[in-house]
Amino acid sequence: MSSVLITGSSRGLGLEFVKQLLAHPKAPSVLIAACRKPDNASELQSLAKAHSNLHVVQFDVNDFDSYDAFTQKVASIVGEKGLNVLINNAGIMKGKKDSLSDFNAKDMMDTLTTNYIAPVLLIKAMRPLLKLAADSNKNLPIGWSRAAAINITSYLGSLAENTFGTFLEYRESKAALNMAARSIAVELAPDNIFVLSMHPGWVQTDMGTSEAPLTKEDSISGMLKVFYSLKPEQHGTFVQWDGKVLPW
Repeated sequence: MSSVLITGSSRGLGLEFVKQLLAHPKAPSVLIAACRKPDNASELQSLAKAHSNLHVVQFDVNDFDSYDAFTQKVASIVGEKGLNVLINNAGIMKGKKDSLSDFNAKDMMDTLTTNYIAPVLLIKAMRPLLKLAADSNKNLPIGWSRAAAINITSYLGSLAENTFGTFLEYRESKAALNMAARSIAVELAPDNIFVLSMHPGWVQTDMGTSEAPLTKEDSISGMLKVFYSLKPEQHGTFVQWDGKVLPW
């Protein structure tokens, strides 16, 4: 596995992904950290100065007109080996939305755009580069080391687990992403591109708040342990940070 692309990498889980991947014994030779405002991402820029394999690239997942140029930029970085792993990490939550009385169209559209439409379109954009990596590693089984698209989703998007409501727009955006991942997994299987839906846990970030029981360090280390040990039969599944399989 030679290259990983992470969106939403300037803070929270995205930044922790970058830190732990750089320090991993099997660190990627190319790590692309995409964020909306690289000039304001001081910690990310400091890491880039210390690690020649880290490339910080400007990218707003909601700027759909920029996808072609961004794809070309990624292609120029990864070269003929292609892109091994795309981690769709960028996401938003616009409040808890306990009931229908809190619901409004703008927040719903904004949340769907960032959490569902953008990840799907980015997989579409990166598909040729992921296929190039899959074809370049024909000796490897389908999975993290060959070519993979990983969506950071949430157990709140599980229909089976929704027994208490709330989080209306966020739940619905993640449920849509989960459904898309199932369909995409079927389509990309012939290309030997692995697809996984990953719940990071309830984590102590700006989104998860300080009330969350899980640190971002433990969440990311758990997810990376899962990623580095993925098996072909896990293609198209929904799991959480410690490897537990979740119901759709």
